Parts: sequence; C-alpha cells; structure tokens
Amino acid sequence: MRRADKLKEIFQIQKKFNDYFYDVENLSFEEKEEITKSLSLALHAEVSDLVSALNYKAHKVQRKDIQLDKILYESVDIVRYVVAILNLWNFNSSDFESAFVDKDLYLNSNLKRSQEAWDGQPVIIVDLDDVVIKFREGFIRWLGKEFDIYPDLNSKEYYTTRAVKKAGLNPERVFAEFIKNRGLRDLLQDQQMIDAINNLKEEGYWIQLLTARPSEELTCLYDTYWWVKTFGLSYDRLDFSTEKYRWCAQSEYFDKGSIVCAIDDSPKHAAEYAKHGIPVFLPAQKYNVEVHDMKNVNVFSDSDEMVERIKRL
Repeated sequence: MRRADKLKEIFQIQKKFNDYFYDVENLSFEEKEEITKSLSLALHAEVSDLVSALNYKAHKVQRKDIQLDKILYESVDIVRYVVAILNLWNFNSSDFESAFVDKDLYLNSNLKRSQEAWDGQPVIIVDLDDVVIKFREGFIRWLGKEFDIYPDLNSKEYYTTRAVKKAGLNPERVFAEFIKNRGLRDLLQDQQMIDAINNLKEEGYWIQLLTARPSEELTCLYDTYWWVKTFGLSYDRLDFSTEKYRWCAQSEYFDKGSIVCAIDDSPKHAAEYAKHGIPVFLPAQKYNVEVHDMKNVNVFSDSDEMVERIKRL
C-alpha cells in the first residue's frame, strides 16, 4: 500500500471511531469549537504522558530507563487526536499532505537563509506583485471567472475596489476569497523581471524580497514561498510588511547605509522610499503615474535598462 493510501486509511479509521461520539455533518460551528477544545485538552494530556517516559526533571539525580514503548504508543494517541480534530473540520488526508509539504518548503527555505548571514553586500529591496508576479492580470482574470466582474487592466486605479464595490461585494472579503482558493499559486511570472533579479543576485547584490501581502493569512504566507520557489526567483530574504519604508528604516541594511534601491510598483511605497532618500525603480504603469516625476523615482519599461541603471548607482 502506498504511503498516501495508508494515510488516507488512518484518517478513515479515526473518523469511524469519532462517529461513535458525534455526527460531524450535523454539528453546528459552535459545537465543533467546543469539541475541538476538548480534543485539544486531551491532546495536551497525551503529550504530558509522553514526556513522563523521559528523564525531564533535571533536579533528580536518579535516572530511570526511558520507556520506548510509551513514547511510541503515546505518540499514536497524539496523532489520533490531531487527526480527530482535522476530521472534525472536514480536512482529509490530501489536505494534510499538501499542508505538510507547504510547511516543509517554508521551514527549509527559512532555515537555509537563516544560515546565510548578510555580510554587508549592497542591498536591493524587491517587491513581488506586479514586479516579478503578474498579479493584476491574474486577479482580474479570477474576478471575471468567479464573479463576472471585469475591471480595466489599464485603469489608473491601483486597486480594483471600484469595480468590486459596484458589484455589491466587499473588496477585502473578495481578496480573502482569492487567497483561500489558492489564487496566488495561479499567478503568472514576468520572466524578464525574474531574469533581471537573478542577474543582480549573481552580480553580488543582496536581494531582499519585501511584499505587503498579509502574512497573518497562512495560506498567503505559504503560497508566497511556494511561488518564489516554483518560478525560480533567486533571493536572500523574504519578509512581509504593509509599511515598507518603516521596515527598511528598522533594518540592519539601513543602519549600515547599504540599501542601493528599491524596486516597487506601488505609488504609495515608491513615494515613501523616494521622500526618504532611497532610490526606487518603478515599472511604468498608468496607476502609478502620479509619482513618475518625483525625485529619486526612476521609471522604467525595460528590465535590462533597469539592471544597467541600478549597476550605475
């Protein structure tokens, strides 16, 4: 039996046992919450029982034999309680496997980069959406498919708020639905810009990805890491902040005067960078035209041109 089939069987076995105690399909949201609390407390107790198989009391001189069988069977109980919670909220083995892979990619990416300390290299702050990722194009395509809404791709409006509100929908809830439906994974890449960023990294620049995406939304967090890995974007660090200049001002890069420039499409972030003396390279778009003439703003339409201008800074 394949591993995936075995995991599926484990979920089914646990569900059959759960069915003796409650009918998941007929539980209210509030009832599920209460059952989750009870299962979590029982899970905590099982973890405590597992720890009791070890010599965890440092002040005790006399050591006991580690109970390997207890470690094994208490671990089984722990896993069963976790699976019971997942079953309760209608997550299946495929959901768990997918989430496990997402988490593993995130943990390994962070571990690798935490072991590679910044050593004073010149730093470039790089945005993701509509710099290396074709976000507007993908999001508007999704709006048409899901809600029959078709905002103008070349609108001077930075967000698609007007068209979404006109359709009687809340823009923030619509964006949350886009994230929940894994829409971030379907976004296409701007290959020329990816090649340009990879070129700059090869030239010795430290690439700090900085996005205003909501990292508190875990699907957004993990799908962002998945995207940069899948599409081969080379970078040194990836962080999230809605206040990008403030993030930069609090960084070690700023203290050492090592920020060469930022690459960002947002008129808000571009203006804040530029006003505080950080050169910003801005892809020419109708929605950011109001900052085109600002001091320290470098508008570009060709990625090769952008790379050459950055190297001359």
